[in-house]
Amino acid sequence: MAMDRASILQDVQQVLEEHLTIKDVAETTHLFRDLELDSIQQLTFVVELENHFKICFDEGDESGIQTIGDVVEAVSQRLGEA
Repeated sequence: MAMDRASILQDVQQVLEEHLTIKDVAETTHLFRDLELDSIQQLTFVVELENHFKICFDEGDESGIQTIGDVVEAVSQRLGEA
């Protein structure tokens, strides 16, 4: 299932809005500084991304992920491996 970056970003935004009631994020939005996600919200976000995109993140995938753009890149890589 090949998706372009814009489609992935749109879906990531949809997951944030539906499951965490967070709206209006851009690729430069920082997950912790801007959105102030706590550990439960982070876990919810990851699980809902996995469910939405039908992917699985591995332990360690979170390293280096700080912005919405990083999330989009990680999802894109996982989709490319599927």
